Amino acid sequence: MAVWSFGNYAARRERENADQRLAGALGAASGAYRNMLDEAGQRAGKIASSRRVQRAFLKGREGELTRIQRTKPNVVLTRKTSGAKIPPNAGTRTVEVLSGGRRIGRVIAFVPLDRRLAARLTRATNGHQLALKHDGVLVGQNGSVRLESPQPLTGTGDLLVGDSSYRAVATRLGEGKRPVELVALKRSSAIDGEADAARWRVMGVGFGLIAALLTIAYAVAPPIARSRVSRQERDQADRVLAHVGDGIFLVDHEGVIRLWNPAAEAITGLRADAIRGRQAQETIPGWTAITAIVPVAPKPGGMHEASSSAETVPLEIAGKEIWLSVVGVALAEGTVYAFRDVTRERRLEDLRSEFVATISHELRTPLASLHGAALTLREHGQDLNPQTQHDLLDMIAVQSRRLADLVEEILVAGQLDSGSLHVVSEPFDPEELVWATAAAARVRVDESMRIDVSMTAVLPMVRGDARRTRQVLSNLVDNAIKYSPDGGRLELIVDADDEYVRFSIRDEGLGIPLGEQRRIFDKFYRLDPDQRRGIGGSGLGLYICQELVRSMNGRIHVESDPGEGAVFTFELPVAERITATSAA
Repeated sequence: MAVWSFGNYAARRERENADQRLAGALGAASGAYRNMLDEAGQRAGKIASSRRVQRAFLKGREGELTRIQRTKPNVVLTRKTSGAKIPPNAGTRTVEVLSGGRRIGRVIAFVPLDRRLAARLTRATNGHQLALKHDGVLVGQNGSVRLESPQPLTGTGDLLVGDSSYRAVATRLGEGKRPVELVALKRSSAIDGEADAARWRVMGVGFGLIAALLTIAYAVAPPIARSRVSRQERDQADRVLAHVGDGIFLVDHEGVIRLWNPAAEAITGLRADAIRGRQAQETIPGWTAITAIVPVAPKPGGMHEASSSAETVPLEIAGKEIWLSVVGVALAEGTVYAFRDVTRERRLEDLRSEFVATISHELRTPLASLHGAALTLREHGQDLNPQTQHDLLDMIAVQSRRLADLVEEILVAGQLDSGSLHVVSEPFDPEELVWATAAAARVRVDESMRIDVSMTAVLPMVRGDARRTRQVLSNLVDNAIKYSPDGGRLELIVDADDEYVRFSIRDEGLGIPLGEQRRIFDKFYRLDPDQRRGIGGSGLGLYICQELVRSMNGRIHVESDPGEGAVFTFELPVAERITATSAA
């Protein structure tokens, strides 16, 4: 069916081409006819400018004009404006003969529409058959034929001449009452023959091609089937690689990266189109050091061996350090490496190690104090004066409280991580809680620190856990005291709107650098990790505050300028609408 359709299409195109060739021949003939008219006009102008012709017109010598006219074929010299003897439907060019600015005659050159014109136009179009159609007569180079249908032929159509059918393209010559058409034509039977030849030529090629394709298909069907299965397997492998979470890349034996999957691009930020086809040593920072320590298994499934376990290596890209767990497997084409981002796990591990060291240090100090005070009281208690005994007992109480606070922070952090911490949601009075927290804090500071409370006269009830809110407030107050070694004013501010009650703790201490403000709520993070300022801590206090506030549907943030103190603010939802507010 396809071959037959193509054959018919070729035949149709051949007919269209025949129409186009006829239209081209008609255009060329029209151009030749216009050139003939232009030449006639030039001939008429040359005759009109002749002194002999001008004198003959000026002196009225009709005989002289007749003799001149006989020597000039297809030219009429006349003094009249009409009535000149010109063949009907001839194309004309008229030139006025002037003397002293006055018209004295006319020179009319014409192109007869006859067999000779048809012959000239046929020669001008490289043998295409041209004819002139007027008054129901078709005039060609071989004679004239009267047509059965005298109607004008417009554009392209079929024309019946005698017993023969022609394909014809026509255009009008002039605008007279008796229109003359210039016609380019060709026998329909010749066009049909060319169309049939084109059809069978295409069909022969098509059937030959089909036979060749069938032969080739029979020969190559098995390899094609195998190739298709292989391509499907490759496509499936590509889809798997595109959706696997680990970074996968292939480095050939020349050290050139041949494969870089989307996960590798997402983890490292190195674009696949910028890294494929290039040396790994040039594109992956520290590649030489990585290959020296990353194990390469001789075959898949060998990762369980101790010598082939994954290795964690650092990679610095665009100023950012990431840690990757990398392992490789040898292939015939090179080495396939698989890696995953363990930066977060590495950071947590570092924080845990630092936390263990910090807690060990934090525990060692109170334990040493407790141990020393207890030994002193046991061995020399009878010899000590009452003040010394009181100081030692006070030290035991303070250090015991410090140990209890450390243990409490560790327990609460563990409960927050496991989700087992119980937080209630019920209305409570924030005013009583704030005053009690301020009173407890004043007992723990000396005269260099002043603690004030500022709140609106009427506060709404807060929805949350009063005990956990007091724990958050106490932690923030203790933190403000700890980071105000030179004392100063510490202010507890409480206000509210229709949705939240805000608790703010403002101090005049060391402040927090801008680059550290986003990290101080991270677990195990400490602003003074080396204790160069003598400020200890487990790195859990602010983390616990943030998680407790979030568990009560609140929010917490900090504002600080280094050296000018800090303001910690947390908000908890109100339990009822505010009825009135006033400043205090």
